[in-house]
Amino acid sequence: MLGSSYTLDLDEEEQALLGTAPEECFRHVVRRGALSLDEVTAQLSPRIAAVVRSIAAGERPTALPDPPQLPEQFLEWAWGREAVQSAQETLVAHPQLVQMLDEGILMANEALQVAQALDRALGRYMTGTLYAAP
Repeated sequence: MLGSSYTLDLDEEEQALLGTAPEECFRHVVRRGALSLDEVTAQLSPRIAAVVRSIAAGERPTALPDPPQLPEQFLEWAWGREAVQSAQETLVAHPQLVQMLDEGILMANEALQVAQALDRALGRYMTGTLYAAP
């Protein structure tokens, strides 16, 4: 996986997209070969990796692996209105992830995991943390 000392060399268009459209920036970087999708997804769960790959391709995810077996209380929270609404507000720069939340494809915590995987790959502050851009 990408180390903490990894520096991604973004072109001008990607730099412009980095803060406001990280999904699109990620797509550009992967398409031009500056990032290895296999490296980015190597340490991710199969579900999260599948979503990251769909974002890189600019496609709607199809047939995601089943979510892990989790306690009932956690599932109620993860699919709950408050969790989804909070995630939607946090993910304002990630329209594809917000759409997946709206459609019930991802749980709130999964959408945040995907955003943070993209952030790590792009060298951004982690979505949902104090220093991340709104």
